[in-house]
Amino acid sequence: MSFERRTLLVALALVAPACSHQKSAAASQPTSTSVSAPVRDEQSVAEIDGLAVPASELEDRVRARLARLKQEEYEIRKQGLDALIGDRLIDAEAKRRGVTRDALLRAEVEGKVQKPTAAEVDKVYEQIKPRLGGRTRQQAGPDIEQSIMQQGSGARREAFIQSLRSSARIVLHLSPPRSEVSIPATAPAFGPSDAAVTIVGFSDFQCPYCHRAQATIDKVVATYGKRVRLIHRDFPLEGHTEATPAARAARCAGEQKKFWEYHRGLMTEPGDLTAGDLAARAKRLGLDETAFGSCLASDRHAAEVKKDVEDGTLSGVSGTPTYFVNGRMITGARPFEAFAEIIDAELAVAGK
Repeated sequence: MSFERRTLLVALALVAPACSHQKSAAASQPTSTSVSAPVRDEQSVAEIDGLAVPASELEDRVRARLARLKQEEYEIRKQGLDALIGDRLIDAEAKRRGVTRDALLRAEVEGKVQKPTAAEVDKVYEQIKPRLGGRTRQQAGPDIEQSIMQQGSGARREAFIQSLRSSARIVLHLSPPRSEVSIPATAPAFGPSDAAVTIVGFSDFQCPYCHRAQATIDKVVATYGKRVRLIHRDFPLEGHTEATPAARAARCAGEQKKFWEYHRGLMTEPGDLTAGDLAARAKRLGLDETAFGSCLASDRHAAEVKKDVEDGTLSGVSGTPTYFVNGRMITGARPFEAFAEIIDAELAVAGK
């Protein structure tokens, strides 16, 4: 398989599930179309009937899209670099053992992948049977068996490369892009203000992938403790009609020092997020129901939620959940290891 083909497959495989922003690219950008007075220097990118269009206005218009493109470019380069490192390590190990590369892979990869049992094939067949177009177990069995073997081979290869990496001295010089994400004074925060790592998370309480990601964030906090600080920012998506009321409800709970408890309930406990459901959640937490209801009926947190969406869009957020770990973007419901890799690197730089 060519390097380009493998990179594409890896990139597709690593696309994490996330709720998508429904706004068009044009709608997600600032809507101002004003032009400035004539400017005759490098800061002007165009002129319209003698009036200059400043570079700063162009940057405001394309900042969000460029941030996403820079992140995608980095991830492709990182995947390619990981593949190159893996190939170099395999070649070096084959040379150390005095065998060919193919012989090494047969011994450490193919030779350690067991053929699936009939029961395992049966289980997979039953799971995918509706998508097989009427193919019988006997007809589909060989393909299923081959697919299981290929998956096992891929997993074993990755495990072998990781074992080689663990005993090698690898220094990466590929710099990840960082986004400047503002943190309003009113943003809910958990953890010490002087933590070495700050995680700013944009989420939507109606997004199932945000719910799925909560377990990962819980593990991050439990693992790293006071070395990380978590900042919540809202990013309710179009089409999620209950997401904005839920976001405001969480902030209303925050007025009674219960934001994170209410937040956790929204992420982990089932409910339809209607007004009655939001009120019931407040009652279960022992909140002052009158004060909570008055807050929710008002619009005093609407501007904060709107500002979160605007800031997130400018930082390249287009779906939820999206996290910025010291400015480094992580999108979708990614596993704990994706966070740990970045957090460990940031802690190493900070000497923590």
